[in-house]
Amino acid sequence: MKPKANYGIDSPYIITGELLAGIVLTGLVFALPHLFGLPARWITLAVGLLLVSSAAGMVSYSKSGKLRIRDELMDSIRWTGDETVLDIGCGRGLLLISAARRLTTGKAIGVDIWLPKALTGNSPKRVLENAELEGVAGKIEVKEGDARRLPFPDETFDVVISNFVLHEMQTGAERKAMIREIARVLKPGGQVALVDFIFTSQCVQDLIESGTPGAERTRMNRFWSTAITSLGAVRLYKVIATKTTP
Repeated sequence: MKPKANYGIDSPYIITGELLAGIVLTGLVFALPHLFGLPARWITLAVGLLLVSSAAGMVSYSKSGKLRIRDELMDSIRWTGDETVLDIGCGRGLLLISAARRLTTGKAIGVDIWLPKALTGNSPKRVLENAELEGVAGKIEVKEGDARRLPFPDETFDVVISNFVLHEMQTGAERKAMIREIARVLKPGGQVALVDFIFTSQCVQDLIESGTPGAERTRMNRFWSTAITSLGAVRLYKVIATKTTP
């Protein structure tokens, strides 16, 4: 059987921490029946189970949820097949390879700084391996690059895509810098499509100010376990925009 592309487990350190904390708290259920007069056993059990379920939800996202999110995001783009595509924060190639499969004469370029904490096995080598398995190795290129300072000339790309990178920017100024860079490297009439769970409203405003007046965000409802394990706190949004044509 031909091996399949492996896009890794997202946020492995967070998942490990939640699992360990959840197991420890669940194990303390019988050791701490009361604390300050409160029914600590049930409080501890509830918190422990919530942490374990959150970790399980993140694993589920990594294995199947992000594939559905990827497909919905990519379907938001009007493809012709000859686009030059940029994937910002490409990781192991989830969006990059999906874009390459939609191209005929076009090319997809992925940039990242490949932080180990972001994804298991996070490296450019894994992107190339996955591209080979998916039969698109000749249509992609990977390059080290920071989302806030993209290593490309102005108006290089027809399409810019990104998955859960916006929230990795530490400040509002860094997020604005990322959006300005997207607008800078995008050709007039080019499209941008990204997804995240926070800062998407400001992202729309930053895109509008950067020359994409039709920018809008839409709720994504495909990954139900995220909402459940976060008690409804996490809502996924895709942001779609087209750069103004002079």
